Amino acid sequence: MDLVKENAIYNAKFVRIVCVGAGASGICLAYKLQRSFTNYSLTIYDKNPEIGGTWYENRYPGCACDVPSHNYTYSFDPKPNWSSVYPGSGEIRGYFEDFVEKHKLRQFIHASHLVTGAAWDAVKGEWEVETRNLKTNQTTKNYCDILIHATGYLNQPAWPNIPGLETFKGIKLHSANYDATTDLSGRTVLIIGSGSSAVQILPAIQPIVGRAKVIIRTPSWILPDIGTEASAFTPDQIQEFIEKPERLMERRRENEITMNSVFAVYMKNSAFQKEARDVLEDATRNIMGQYSMVDKLIPDFSVGCKRLIPSGFNFLRALNKSNVTAIHSSASSFTSTGCITEDGQHHEADVVICATGFNTSYVPRYPIIASGTNLQDAWSQSITGYMGVGIPSFPNTFTMLGPYSPITNGPALIAIEAQADYICSFIDRYQTEPIRSMTPRADVCQELMEYTQQRMKSLVWGDKCRNTHNNHRIDGRLPTAWPGSTLHYLEALRDPRWDDWDIQYRGNRFAWLGNGISQTEWDPTADLAYYIRARDDNPHLSKKARYLAIAKTGSQPPRELHSLGKLRQMRPSRL
Repeated sequence: MDLVKENAIYNAKFVRIVCVGAGASGICLAYKLQRSFTNYSLTIYDKNPEIGGTWYENRYPGCACDVPSHNYTYSFDPKPNWSSVYPGSGEIRGYFEDFVEKHKLRQFIHASHLVTGAAWDAVKGEWEVETRNLKTNQTTKNYCDILIHATGYLNQPAWPNIPGLETFKGIKLHSANYDATTDLSGRTVLIIGSGSSAVQILPAIQPIVGRAKVIIRTPSWILPDIGTEASAFTPDQIQEFIEKPERLMERRRENEITMNSVFAVYMKNSAFQKEARDVLEDATRNIMGQYSMVDKLIPDFSVGCKRLIPSGFNFLRALNKSNVTAIHSSASSFTSTGCITEDGQHHEADVVICATGFNTSYVPRYPIIASGTNLQDAWSQSITGYMGVGIPSFPNTFTMLGPYSPITNGPALIAIEAQADYICSFIDRYQTEPIRSMTPRADVCQELMEYTQQRMKSLVWGDKCRNTHNNHRIDGRLPTAWPGSTLHYLEALRDPRWDDWDIQYRGNRFAWLGNGISQTEWDPTADLAYYIRARDDNPHLSKKARYLAIAKTGSQPPRELHSLGKLRQMRPSRL
């Protein structure tokens, strides 16, 4: 009998993959699949006409990344020619567009396709995904073995629930759906909100508007810049990064080390938390000088409870400008010409910009149905997930930046990469074994939630503030942040815990053994004696030894653990 290659051990069968979202997560997944897999199909749907996700949708004045530019890239794909330390949204989207073109990923992407529903067929063991072409209005159905939701959590504008908003006769804008053609010159502009978007908008529009008014219901902790002062790189600096990659690597590493050194600030009552609070309060008071309402700019909750805002000093300085009015109150209702705040004052405006963020409920925008349960209904009641990537009772489906991902704990793109690697390990196992379905066990997810709830008691996200993790409700849901640092998350996700998953097979689970022939024997260029070596260069057998080897233990001089580092240098004397 002739040997058939397709019957060798671990033969990779054809697998159909659908991904929803062509932002940073979906693009990363496409790259990882193309780099390591064969015999698969990938279809990426995105409702927008172009790729980029949140960086396509967010175009408000001053919109920029709040992470140093050289660190807002995939870890393996640096960009030496960023124009500034904190680049604008258009330049960031350009990075992802260039990445797509460089790696020929456009072939997988179906833009202007809105996913309207997904349903699991338990008999066939596949997902049915319904989409609508927003250009032709045609509805189609696609079928896949693996469904991935890479829709992010910063893509659904949250308009303020304020009575009378629809009666305002001026121009209404939202920071997450901004009309860039609007001319603000000489106009009176009212900004509602004081979070990350508002902090960027105010300094950008202050020089051109007639008057800017900003309603500050709750202040935020403002951070100094992580790298250098937010500014444009000079042509000489950019050329140096291009010609001397070691200089670029030095900057990237320095910034990343800083971001990965501060997780202790998120621990309640830690010495780090106390010192950070003192440093940031001193900095705010120093910048604001004789501003009479400075106490209103000092949060009464822990540093980090709400998203920390780097490079926010320009916002504080803008509040002192003669054409800017800070309103330390809450908007209670709108009129045809402006807004009434809780203190009874009426504030006239030509333009209202709602910098009120996003719907961070995690409830999907389309029905996702398995075993008679719609995830929209389930997550409207309680968010239960598995380590940011899995959904109990929903087979063969994964999330990227799902609930309990390390979104504000440190660098975000490396977490996306880790999630893509994790999902690919499941696709690999599905492709090389006779697997029908893979589902996170409900009892395991419940235990994880209980662990998270216990950990949150000692972390700042459960403090008395509105944030994305509690869906902007004090004493609301269990915060959906990862209960540890980004480095902690990378180690937790590195090796799949297969016993946390319910894996069902088609037929004999050992069919993957094939006809007794290895993949090595089917490769005519492979070394049939590859295991004969001069020394033992195998990976270590314990997790601790393996992970420390990955972290290059012993390669750096000893450092002060959990130190404020550069933040401590931003005392008032340096401001």
